[in-house]
Amino acid sequence: MNRRLALAALVSASALLLASCASGDVAEGQAADAGDGVTLVHPTLDGLEIDFDAQPEDIVMDCYAYSSLHEYGIEPIALFGFECDNAFVMGDADVSGIPVVGKDGEIDVEKLAELRPDAIIGQGTADGWQWFDEDVNAQITRVAPFVALPGSETIDERIADTREIAEFFGGDVASEEILASDEALDAAKTAVSAAVAENGLGIMLASPTKEMLYTGVGFAQADLLEELGATVVGAEAPATGNPWGQVAWEDASSYPADVVLVEGYTDDFSFSADLWDALPAVKAGQLGAWSSKGAMTASTYAQWLTDVAELVSASAKVA
Repeated sequence: MNRRLALAALVSASALLLASCASGDVAEGQAADAGDGVTLVHPTLDGLEIDFDAQPEDIVMDCYAYSSLHEYGIEPIALFGFECDNAFVMGDADVSGIPVVGKDGEIDVEKLAELRPDAIIGQGTADGWQWFDEDVNAQITRVAPFVALPGSETIDERIADTREIAEFFGGDVASEEILASDEALDAAKTAVSAAVAENGLGIMLASPTKEMLYTGVGFAQADLLEELGATVVGAEAPATGNPWGQVAWEDASSYPADVVLVEGYTDDFSFSADLWDALPAVKAGQLGAWSSKGAMTASTYAQWLTDVAELVSASAKVA
């Protein structure tokens, strides 16, 4: 869990029920007809089957879900959650004009209920949204069934499993655009493999804060780069709890990173700290972007890996 998001993890319901931090055929096994009803067999939560009285059409999504599902033609009737205004996370998903029933760790359950959605989709588990407490999740799941985005181990599996969710909800998962994105992803993987083989640079996936440097060893994005031949450096994830590796600033230079991928990095990135600024990759300007969340689509990862390949190819051994 991103540390910023973790600060918003405790939410409670108010007296007003305001909770705050307050293609064609459906894939085999994904939907089973029962009269007019259908059943979603969740692709990654073992044994979870979610029954609907009819094919769900009106869907409320958190913004992570919308970023992953919109290119299949699935549009929400309302949004909630984190990073809805973060272009790096949302990509080309247009949120303008879509009603909002919650922001960050808040949700107005009363407004949600008024919409009478058929389903709610977002980051989470079988019990509900990841950043709501048990009481709030009990309220939203009384409004509509909650469908958690797939939590598969690898990026490829997450893309495929998210596509199964999209297909169940009527998305077009076999359009020319989707097939082209699969080809683009394959090409981008090849480009990364060629780039890292050429110069053998150490790559760190990081999120710097004033308190310490957090690293993403063991994240699915880091594992993908390693599968493609990259050397990923950083602190190992703790055995339990927060998955981020934690590096004291005085130890940051002990990890030989020639390229640093910064979570949510953009051209206006402005973080500065003496020991961060002294890192060889930072001094050389060999910085790029990554995201631990956001759209789980082939097109998103094709673009990211293409950018990584270009950055690695243009970078030098500095650590």
